[in-house]
This record gives sequence, structure tokens and C-alpha cells, in this order.
Amino acid sequence: MFLIESVVLATSLSLGAQPTIVGQAVEAEQLSTLVAAVQAAGLVEALSSEGPMTVFAPTNDAFGLIDSQAIEYLLSDPGKPELARILLHHVVPGRLDAATLLETQEVTTLAGTTLSLEAIRDRLLVEESVVQTADIGASNGIIHTIDRVMLPPVQQSPLELVILNAIERGVPLFNNDNPEGCAAVYATALEAVVAVDGFGLDASVRSSISARLDEIAEDRDMTERAWAYRRIMDALLSERMQVDARVSGDRVLFDFNDPSTVNAFNIVVDGVMGGRSTGRIRSGDGSLVFDGETSLRNNGGFSSMRAAVPSGSCDGADALRIRFKGDGREWIVGTRSGRSFGGESYWTRFDTVNGRWMDVVVPIADMERTSFGQALRGTITPDQIRGIEFYMYDKKAGPFRLEIDSIEAINTANSDDRA
Repeated sequence: MFLIESVVLATSLSLGAQPTIVGQAVEAEQLSTLVAAVQAAGLVEALSSEGPMTVFAPTNDAFGLIDSQAIEYLLSDPGKPELARILLHHVVPGRLDAATLLETQEVTTLAGTTLSLEAIRDRLLVEESVVQTADIGASNGIIHTIDRVMLPPVQQSPLELVILNAIERGVPLFNNDNPEGCAAVYATALEAVVAVDGFGLDASVRSSISARLDEIAEDRDMTERAWAYRRIMDALLSERMQVDARVSGDRVLFDFNDPSTVNAFNIVVDGVMGGRSTGRIRSGDGSLVFDGETSLRNNGGFSSMRAAVPSGSCDGADALRIRFKGDGREWIVGTRSGRSFGGESYWTRFDTVNGRWMDVVVPIADMERTSFGQALRGTITPDQIRGIEFYMYDKKAGPFRLEIDSIEAINTANSDDRA
């Protein structure tokens, strides 16, 4: 803080009595986190220069929506370039007051990115953020406080480009019953990644991957081979994707890489009301498998599994994203506002294709309130969610199977949704 204050004092003396943008931020209690971020990113002098410039300044509450681990990463040496780019994504050349912004549809930032502007019901929106306080004057520009941190478009590294292109080509092959072709695409990409040192991987990692590729090549089951390659690719992408998710307000609720995670779920079947349906939960290959059989005898017909989630798990999100492989039947995902699993919950139905991995994004605001299957009026908000559940309840008899890879709470405004 002393470093910032000294720079502020120097620039205030050189530019006049009115504080610079950084000086105004230092004086505003609600912008203290932004000030710390500006200092960590090495942008104090840039934002104290002559300008003029316009800053869309996220408040402390806006930064509070970001996971603490993501903040820790962004403030670390490896994360500082990304932090600087995020902050510059909030800065626009020129002194643009609210009246000017209301007549503007798009502006270009110092990060080389663009921000869309829109006025809705007397509110000024910058991308998906809302301007809370406008026209805070400074000697070198103007500040508008906003209610969330805006993320610039993801800059893909060469490693990400190679892997994501391979996934884009491989997934359709796999889903069209050609796992051999999918495996060949994945193997070619991974062999290229370990063959040269231009992808940011150190020698030990490349050697480890190379040895694993030799092991996978011995597997005659092409489906298993394709998935083994895919797990390596997902692991290579995971660090960046996890950081992006945490910054955007997304959270992984369950990913089942730890087999013990499946123990969070409990089964409730229609036997509680005299029915004869069955259900069981077990650990798959980095997934949860829920299977059994529904029976219509004794007015039965449902089987479900449920898990509690900690308070705040879905704060800042507006949807659930689920990656799953189904059985061709219609399923229900539900949320609850309490840890007691009575009859009331909030449902959305989703279709599956037998044996195919799919993703579904479920807007939380659209989930329908129900009580023992009967629709009621009312909605649930993300901050109220205390439980997640899945129902097989399509009023049909027969075997069912749902395999779940991951369940995430996401913010659709900020998420780069990749299948």
C-alpha cells in the first residue's frame, strides 16, 4: 500500500490536485481489492499516467464472487500476466462518461479486447456487469464501478490449440461408433506434444506422457484406448480450465476422480411407498454409475439418488452443467433448498442417448418446483441450493443406467462452454 500511495502522491503533484485513477481507487474503500490487484499486476504507473482513460472498476463484492484459490493463483508470479490482462480488459482509452457510454454500443480495451454496452431499464450494462456508480472523476480519466469481474476471451496456448483441435475432431468419430479413428487422432496430437519442447512442458512431464502412450498402445480395446488418451489430454488442460472456471464463478461440485466421492450420494427408491424399483450407486472410471430397474408394481416407478452440497456452493452461478452418459431414457435433475430430503424439490428433465457422452446446461431459474412429482408455483435461487438429486421417473418399467462424469455450478455469462 505504501508503494501505491507514493506513486499516487507523485502523479497527483504532476497532474494537478485531483487524484489520478489509482489515487481515487485508493481513497474508495469498496475498491481496495482492485487496488491490491493493480499493484500485484504492476499496473500502478500505467493507470497513473497522463491518459485519459476510462476504468470499469469491479468492487470488493465483485472480487468476492471469485474463488479464493483463483485469486491466490492470479496474485502469484505465474498468474500475474493473466491478472494484468484481466485488469486491462477493464480499461478503455479516453474519458467516457455515462452519457457517452449510453450512446455507445462497443468499446475497445487496452487488452485489445472489446466490451459491449447496453442500457436496460435505466441501467448501464458493460457486457454482463452492471454499472453501480458512474462518473467518478480523476485527473487522468474517469471511473465507473461495476458489480462483477469481466473476463477477456481466453488466449489459447499452442498446447491448448493442438489438444482442443484434436478433441473437436475426435469426439464426432467416437460418437459415430469409430473409437479407433478417435484414438488415432488423440494419439497423433499427444505424440506431437511430447516430441518437441515448444508446448511449455518440461522434460520429465514429456517423458512420463511418452511412457504412458506406449502403455496405452498395447490396449486392444479401442474404446478404452481412446478414453485413456482423452484423460491425458484433459489433465493437460485442467490447470488452465480450473483457473478460468474459478475466476468466472464456476465451481466443480462433483467430478468423481476420487472414487470415495460417490459416497456423498444416497439412494431413495419407491420402496418407501411400497414400490418395487431398485437402484444402486458405484464408482466407474472417474465417474459415478447409478443403475437399477424401475417397476410399476404397487404404484411405484421411480428410483433416485441425492447428495447434499455445502452452503454457498452455487453462489455466483446461474446454471448447472452436467456431463453424463445415459441409457436413452428421460431423466430428471433436481435441486433442494434444504438438507432434509422431503418431498419438495426443483426439477428439470433432460433426454439421453443410449451409450453417448453428452453435456446439459440447466438454468437454475427455470427449474420447476415440485412436491412428490406435482408441479407447484415457485423458483429456487442459486444461493438457496443445498442439495442435488437425479431421478429416473419416466413412468416406464425396465432397466436404467446413468453415468455421471461431472456436475458443475456455472455462470453462463462468463463460461467458455466446451463439450
